[in-house]
Amino acid sequence: MKNKISIFFIVSIFTLFSTTQVFSQYEIKTNTEISWATDVITIEATVDLPDDVTNITSERFKITEFIDRKLTNIAMSAFNDIYLDSLTTLGDFFSSSMQGLTDFDQINIDKNHISSSMSLNLDSVTNYYKYDINKEIIPLIITHKKGAPIPEELNYEPSANFSGIIIYAKDELPYYGEQGRKLLKPAIFPKLYTEKMDQVVTYKMADPEFLSKWGFVQYTYDLNELKYEERIGRYPFRTTAEGIFGNNCTDILITEEAARKLLYNPANRRLIKEGRILIIINKEENPKQENSIKKIATSSVN
Repeated sequence: MKNKISIFFIVSIFTLFSTTQVFSQYEIKTNTEISWATDVITIEATVDLPDDVTNITSERFKITEFIDRKLTNIAMSAFNDIYLDSLTTLGDFFSSSMQGLTDFDQINIDKNHISSSMSLNLDSVTNYYKYDINKEIIPLIITHKKGAPIPEELNYEPSANFSGIIIYAKDELPYYGEQGRKLLKPAIFPKLYTEKMDQVVTYKMADPEFLSKWGFVQYTYDLNELKYEERIGRYPFRTTAEGIFGNNCTDILITEEAARKLLYNPANRRLIKEGRILIIINKEENPKQENSIKKIATSSVN
């Protein structure tokens, strides 16, 4: 059996996914919103009441509990369209990590829906769930206890002590290795490279304390920096993305000069360890997926 997924972006840097899953007892339809501005995943799971139901209150209670029990399966479907990095999705990670999936399932055992409601015509029940990417998802992924050493730039580069890093990446950019230009796509763990493809930044350089606090990078399409002052301070280093890289179009290329300014100064290397990185993106980061239809396979779960 195949389903349809509708994916589009809305004004708050939300990604919306829609799909249907058939379980042993009920058909569950889901919508998933990813707010890259707040790093929150919201899942709506809906089940239609049977046509022959006689006791709506009892059936509603039964459906609500049923959806709760299937939450891990529901979330795994939604995670297939959330980019973890340039090669994998969040769903890929949990599919390949038995420990990660076990830990995630444990979270769901104790997780309650934030609300449950019936449609106005009383023919369906919807449960709502939220996941904080930084506090609930990232700790299941990272394995390092402290940030990896950041490569030091040995060649002198005049550089002030900055309070944060801002990368402007709103426009379509050259896609490394191919002709043409593309828009940057948000991911939980993007990487930064120089134009010569020397790696500058990866999440493994960041301290787990800060990854769990606010993630590795912050995405925004808002040019008002004041709302991010806690993270990037009042004197951030500003640079522009020169290109994008990776199968998922999530990694950023910056100039050699920008990389040297970040890596030569120990105070600026600290910004990487603390994840003080703000990336300004187009609010329609993924136009090719907007209002598009995907088909994926689903399975019955007993």
